[in-house]
Amino acid sequence: MKDLFFQSRFYYAMSMAIVTYILIYALGRSIWIGHVILITVLVMTLYDYFVLRKLTKEVYADREVSDQLSLSDNQLVKYKIRNVSDTPVIIELLDELPFQLQQRKFLYNFDLREKELWEKTHSIQPVKRGLYQFGKLHLYVSHGFINFLQKRVSFDIEKDVEVLPSFLQMKKYDLEIFNSVSMMSGIKRIRRIGRTDEFEQIKNYTQGDNIKSINWKATSRKNEVMVNQYQDTRSQSVYCIIDKGRSMKMPFDDLALLDYAINSTLVLSNICLKKYDRVGLVTFNNEINTILPADNRSGQISKISRLLYNQETGYLESNYQALYLYIRKMISRRSILIMFSNFENLYDMRRALPYLRQLNKRHLLVIIFFTNTELVGEAERDVTTVSDIYDVTFAKRALVEKDMIAGELRSHGIQTILSRPEELSINVINKYLEIKAKRML
Repeated sequence: MKDLFFQSRFYYAMSMAIVTYILIYALGRSIWIGHVILITVLVMTLYDYFVLRKLTKEVYADREVSDQLSLSDNQLVKYKIRNVSDTPVIIELLDELPFQLQQRKFLYNFDLREKELWEKTHSIQPVKRGLYQFGKLHLYVSHGFINFLQKRVSFDIEKDVEVLPSFLQMKKYDLEIFNSVSMMSGIKRIRRIGRTDEFEQIKNYTQGDNIKSINWKATSRKNEVMVNQYQDTRSQSVYCIIDKGRSMKMPFDDLALLDYAINSTLVLSNICLKKYDRVGLVTFNNEINTILPADNRSGQISKISRLLYNQETGYLESNYQALYLYIRKMISRRSILIMFSNFENLYDMRRALPYLRQLNKRHLLVIIFFTNTELVGEAERDVTTVSDIYDVTFAKRALVEKDMIAGELRSHGIQTILSRPEELSINVINKYLEIKAKRML
């Protein structure tokens, strides 16, 4: 009986019956009419109960959700409710969604006719990595004719789902980089300096080949026009370095800066591997945390995704000296270092600058840090009071300081990207393509 609930219609009918009974009794009329009314309500309630007992055995529910979800992307959960009985029912659907989704008012109300299948998709957007637990699915079933009672039917379809760094973004940019419509999404075409410089093969000349590449010795031997074919330099080492200090805890659109960096790292790693480069990963805060040597084997992207899955920010300042000492010791080959960090003021940057300059001498260092988009909105708003003037002035000063940080890094020969969080992946991809096209390594 714990799964049985009385509807508001039952309480209304019982109240009217009792009031009628009392009025008849007070007026001295024959009280058998009141008895009849009360008995009628009770009989209808019993009838509703026995009908519901039968109906709830003929209603089935299922939930379809992927085994893995992509961080910060909209994805769908699909519900299927089937009524195999010959009686229409009224359904309230309640799902025990993971607490991380913060959807406490998830409820669907609908009518389900006899022999009908009801399907519905619900959009979710996970903003934290980790294990999400989908609990039971509850149906509150009532009979459409009387609707005095409502019976709960629970389906044990619990499921644990992993929320991984955004593999949907990875696939999206994979398609855009390697087809002809990449310009539509903001990916730039960088003019190549000179020709591709790594010899690949000698092949027959076809229309459109560069005549400067004709191999005259091969042509004379084969008695056909043969040309040298070149390809981009391959197997360059690219390391994504993620700062996990407290400055990376800052949230934008419910997503921490660390998560933006993690999503972009996965996207960039996939593109580098498709360009036949070697990709590695380093994460650090007050000490070196995660180390994955650069490689281009088929399982490298899975290793990177798994390592990124459990990364969390700390509460201490990042130790750039430890980072420099580790890279100097462990990475001997000149590599591209893509570092995701966040400098909020010049003082923080200048403390790290000596180590960044040393890294840039040994490798090609690219520093990526974030524009505070909330300050951008604050700096552009209208002012009406003295307090508003102070707020806007502070916001503009902070934004100018960010530009000064970027300018000072560039003055020391360090490649620098100052990016809005939502544009991070595009900006990182463009910088990587620029490095490859201009042969900066």
